[in-house]
Amino acid sequence: MRRAYDKQQLQTVTLHNPRGMEVTVLNFGGIISSIKVPVKGKKIECVLGFDTFEEYVSEAYRNEYPYLGAIIGRNAGRIKFGKAHIDGREVQLSCNLGENQIHGGFVGFDSVFWEVVAQGQGENSSVTLQYFSKDEEEGYPGNVIVRVTYTLTADNRLRIDYHGTTDAPTILNLTQHTYFNLNEGDTDVLNNTLQIKADRYVPLEEGFFTPIGERPSVAGTPLDYRQGQKVYAHTDNSFVREIAPEEVMATITNAEGSLLMDVRTNHPVLHIYAGYYLPELQPPYRKKIGQSKGICFEAQGYADATKHPQFDSVELKPQEEYNYFTEFYFKEINESLQA
Repeated sequence: MRRAYDKQQLQTVTLHNPRGMEVTVLNFGGIISSIKVPVKGKKIECVLGFDTFEEYVSEAYRNEYPYLGAIIGRNAGRIKFGKAHIDGREVQLSCNLGENQIHGGFVGFDSVFWEVVAQGQGENSSVTLQYFSKDEEEGYPGNVIVRVTYTLTADNRLRIDYHGTTDAPTILNLTQHTYFNLNEGDTDVLNNTLQIKADRYVPLEEGFFTPIGERPSVAGTPLDYRQGQKVYAHTDNSFVREIAPEEVMATITNAEGSLLMDVRTNHPVLHIYAGYYLPELQPPYRKKIGQSKGICFEAQGYADATKHPQFDSVELKPQEEYNYFTEFYFKEINESLQA
């Protein structure tokens, strides 16, 4: 049964900086619908998305829903059988992907209207969104207040700051699900060069695509991006962050060699998905959506972490605060070589 959405609640905010970069954010799902970056005197659209709200809620799009540009919560990734261990007890969450839960359930943070609580102008423009997630929403205990701030800096950095509190032990593990395509042309991302400063990755259980609990070396696998390589089509794994948050964890360079993007975060892992299962869609005046047409850099906590005590915890308790950030730094190649 198709949900009804109240478009009257929709707010669209476009952030600008002095260098001509633009970032458009919807309060629906906290969606990043557009990132335009000046390259060689023209603006390049760097993400997959739509220009209208109606496309984001259309049946054609939601049928094979890829979460384009949205904030994911309460939990990023899959939870096997929808079962989580919270504060010493087993909690049954909603299961929206067969017998598992993915990305927060049937109506996650990606499919609700957020409140625009602050906007900042000037060289570093920003918008802050807030969402109140009620106790037992999608099975999660605790009333949770979440704030997400998008900041566009004067030097072409898009920073995302996450903040959350709860009144009862719960899970909070947020991410941002933008599919990037930095190419000047409308080509897929398999011709992009990707470097990831990670020695270990998180293998997934066949059939469930949830972690088996191990963190082996990337050496000898198609996921060894340490020296940089073309994007492997089946990349859909978390990479373990073992460097300082201010260090660059991943860099992707477009096909033309004219634009790159650095990724920094203080999250425990960076999940990278190269869009192998993206549905075929052709939005008017936008890059085509389809297999390998975009790549996600989902900085987050470990998926299904409560079943694996060796993983960093994704539990949030009262009197604790959830504070994480992710930064996407866009650079023209000629400009970055001179820096």
